[in-house]
Amino acid sequence: MIRTTTTTITRLQRGETLHMPLDAHTTLQVAAGEVIVREPLRWLGDTVVAPVATLSEGRSHRLQNGGWVELRALGDGAEVRSHRPVSALYAAWQTLWRRATLSPLHHPTDKEPA
Repeated sequence: MIRTTTTTITRLQRGETLHMPLDAHTTLQVAAGEVIVREPLRWLGDTVVAPVATLSEGRSHRLQNGGWVELRALGDGAEVRSHRPVSALYAAWQTLWRRATLSPLHHPTDKEPA
């Protein structure tokens, strides 16, 4: 099976803030607790903005842009899963590896029975 995402689990203590680099199209899923997600800075016309979302347990949020993301735990702490898409190069490598290991090799020196 070809993997399309890589999942990382991050646990935050009460009030803890973590800054982490994430790729565009990463999906953040809150497995426990509640977090505030501050997306990377971006331009909106002549103004720099950082979109903010509050996520509770069971909710998810997909990042439109990559960059440094701030996660801040509310309440008693939180567990956040980040599902990052794999790069195109890694996906191509997986495909080639799978084909090489699953298909039998045919050597030209092997004689076919007559």
